Amino acid sequence: MESKTGSWLVINRKSGSYSPGLEDRIASGLHDAGHPVARVDDCTQVEIPGRADLETAGTSLLVVHGGDGTFNSVATRLSGWGGTVLPLPGGTANLLCNRLFETCDVETILRRLHDRELAVRQVDCVRSDDWTAVSEALAGPGARWADVREDLRENDIQGIVSDSAEAIRSSIDGPRVRVFDADRRVGREDGYAGLRLSPGDGHVRIEGYRIERLSEFLETGAAILSHDFRTGPHDDLEPLGAGSIRSTGDEPIELMIDGERREGAAQETFRLEPLGLNLLGSPA
Repeated sequence: MESKTGSWLVINRKSGSYSPGLEDRIASGLHDAGHPVARVDDCTQVEIPGRADLETAGTSLLVVHGGDGTFNSVATRLSGWGGTVLPLPGGTANLLCNRLFETCDVETILRRLHDRELAVRQVDCVRSDDWTAVSEALAGPGARWADVREDLRENDIQGIVSDSAEAIRSSIDGPRVRVFDADRRVGREDGYAGLRLSPGDGHVRIEGYRIERLSEFLETGAAILSHDFRTGPHDDLEPLGAGSIRSTGDEPIELMIDGERREGAAQETFRLEPLGLNLLGSPA
């Protein structure tokens, strides 16, 4: 399948994996695969294209190089679009790309595109009324560690000190979050410092992160900073098709959605839903 109008490349030039020459290598690989790049947008400088933009341009393939947060922004703007999206890994964790490809490497993925080894895939996501998590949502005071991770990325020493202090305070003293299936509580009665929700095989996987001892606090903070939550001490809770998370203090719940921080309500519903986009990946 060759593109008649050319592909549209969205790239994050501030991502940790961006380097001089990368853009040219991606463009060359797409050209060789029959999808010459007709337009390039840096998502840190211009707004990510929406469905109407792509339809007006006649674009059938959108290529996104960035992290999970970048792809989340793309996905939320493309609801109902009939084209195809090729995610290329360019962030810290690249959780979506690791779901789609056995080898999460830009050059390998472009070679497989050239060799017609990729197929259109549909994936599930975790969706609430106000947000969509393509790969994961972290809820609770532990989400504040994401601010420290961003400071480290920006080499903001003052921010690291300030946000670390706030993350420590919130993790210890902040309201916990609990999980419910309708009105049936799941997991610990006193809740968790962090709850990770991620799409599973027909359900939402739920992991509860506890901070009861100094060692657990340090392990959890290190896991969040490295964006590898499963290395932290946690409980694997009962998977659910839908449910809710509730603050034990009736205060807004701190959230990290696909690596990006935001503030939720005191109660947030969640459910497993199809993302609703055609993605290119390894055949399922």
